[in-house]
Amino acid sequence: MSEIVNKMRGLIRRVTVKDIKDDGQMQTASAEVAEGVWRNDLEIMQPYGFLSVPDDDGAVGVAMAIGGDEGDMVLLPLANPSQRMGGLGKGDVGLSNKFGDRIIIRAGGGIEVQAATSITQKVGGVTMTLDASGLNVNGGSIKHDGVVIDKTHKHTGVVPGTGNSSVPVGG
Repeated sequence: MSEIVNKMRGLIRRVTVKDIKDDGQMQTASAEVAEGVWRNDLEIMQPYGFLSVPDDDGAVGVAMAIGGDEGDMVLLPLANPSQRMGGLGKGDVGLSNKFGDRIIIRAGGGIEVQAATSITQKVGGVTMTLDASGLNVNGGSIKHDGVVIDKTHKHTGVVPGTGNSSVPVGG
C-alpha cells in the first residue's frame, strides 16, 4: 500500500478505549489505534456543558490525527454500546447511565425522570431529596399556594383534644 494511502487511513479510525481519566483539566484515555498499538493520554473532546465517563469495559471511540500527524491524536466523544438506553421515539432526547437512571425529554412535550435510588436538587442552602422513603427538604421554607406549610406554620381555631384545627394561617 502506498504511503499516501496509509497516511489517509491513519487520519480517522475506530478505536477501543481504556484507562479513562477525568482528574485534570481535560479528560484523557488510552486507545488501541491499530492491533496491539496503544496511544496513551489522548485528549477526549467533549461537547461544551456535557460530561460523561463511560465504563472501560466496552468503551469505543473515534480517533482523529490532527493535521495528519498520528503523534497528535484526539478522541471524539466516547460510547459504550453495551450500556445504551435505547427505546426513544423520534425527536426524543435522553440522558442515562448503566443503573437505569434516566431523563427523557419527549418530542411531544414533557420530561420524564427515573432514578434507581434518589433524586437530589440543591439551590443555595436548600436541599430536596426524593427517595423510596419520601421527600426530604433541608433548609428554606415550604409553601403551598403562598401559605407556609413547613415546621414554622401556625393554625387558627386550635381546639385541645381530638378536635381539628383550621387551615394554616396565610402568609
